Amino acid sequence: MKLNNDCVRSTLLFIEDKSTINENLTKNDFMNGKELVSYNPDDIIYTLQKLDEAGYINIKFIYVNDTLVLIDCYAITWDGHKFLDTVRDSKVWSETKNITSKFASVPLNMVSDIASKVLTSLIEKQMGF
Repeated sequence: MKLNNDCVRSTLLFIEDKSTINENLTKNDFMNGKELVSYNPDDIIYTLQKLDEAGYINIKFIYVNDTLVLIDCYAITWDGHKFLDTVRDSKVWSETKNITSKFASVPLNMVSDIASKVLTSLIEKQMGF
């Protein structure tokens, strides 16, 4: 499967918005979240798995007979917040996507680097540099 960077951003924003200290997010939350409705369930699950592998979220997957039956997502990690903070702003994200769309493949760490440079450029313009 191909990792959908829009789904990565939307999923992290969803987790940040919906998770609380006392209540974890479940499979139903992700499958029924209106913020994620434009992504198919396989894309959402794959994104969650990759965010876990990247160390961006704390999550548990429970399988029975090779079928995913439970998701227990309880936090965005420090690294996840750092990434999200670089891509949160819609203007930064739009410009980042414009830049990365010119290439067949851009790793997530480079997406973060590009977004950081876009953000820095916007801040410098705002400050009159």
